[in-house]
Amino acid sequence: MTGHSRKHRRSPATATEFREVMDALRDAKEAYPSIESRKDKKNFAERFSRNLALVFANRLRKRFPGVLPDAAGRQQESRARSSHGYKKLDVNYSTLELGLGLGISIKTINARDAKSKRYTKNYSRADNEFRAESMDYHVRQPYAVLVGVLLLPLDACADGGPEADDRGVSSFGAAVRFFRRRAPRSEPTSQPDRFERFFIGLYDESGASTRFVDVSVAPPRRGPPATDRSLDLEDVLAEVIAEFDRRNDPPFEWAPE
Repeated sequence: MTGHSRKHRRSPATATEFREVMDALRDAKEAYPSIESRKDKKNFAERFSRNLALVFANRLRKRFPGVLPDAAGRQQESRARSSHGYKKLDVNYSTLELGLGLGISIKTINARDAKSKRYTKNYSRADNEFRAESMDYHVRQPYAVLVGVLLLPLDACADGGPEADDRGVSSFGAAVRFFRRRAPRSEPTSQPDRFERFFIGLYDESGASTRFVDVSVAPPRRGPPATDRSLDLEDVLAEVIAEFDRRNDPPFEWAPE
């Protein structure tokens, strides 16, 4: 690679949109590894998650100064204290006053299983990881607000068949149903294995049409969620901030006169 091309390569460190992440991965020839290579899939998923963490942190930085990873892209997967020692968090907002105030855990499933041609094979593994994270952090720091985010390709909406049973449910629909047990958690005194909020995201190759669904919202059996039942990134960030404020600075409400 020439110095000129390196100079103009897009860096995900300053990314604030999913599109910028996909562009940077494409420039680096790291996008969409072959589903034949387990190593490539694992490496891509790790890079993708790290870059997505930067998008979330960059968009939240004004409201949460000091959130990690930092503005230069450093301190990825920073450590926070849990009931089982220090563990890594994708997005970490901690202060001396709060301890862990806000944490976001991001996971991606990016390739269909070669045998089933669906994305559902690794749901149990991902859920076990989410559950362990939530439990370990909440037991130690019950007032921490934790948000889970799982990203799937948009075509996870298109693999449901015509059958009336579970074979007719898309991988996306199955994900919402499967991970619904992981949220919400409204009280800091109970359900440590749940996240305060949990979102399933759908991305396309360009990164320009990323949509999210809260797992508490009913999904279609097949096809993508309706626009009025899904969220864009700005909506998700607003929900995250509102959840943090409800836990730490709930608004006072007056009775009607």
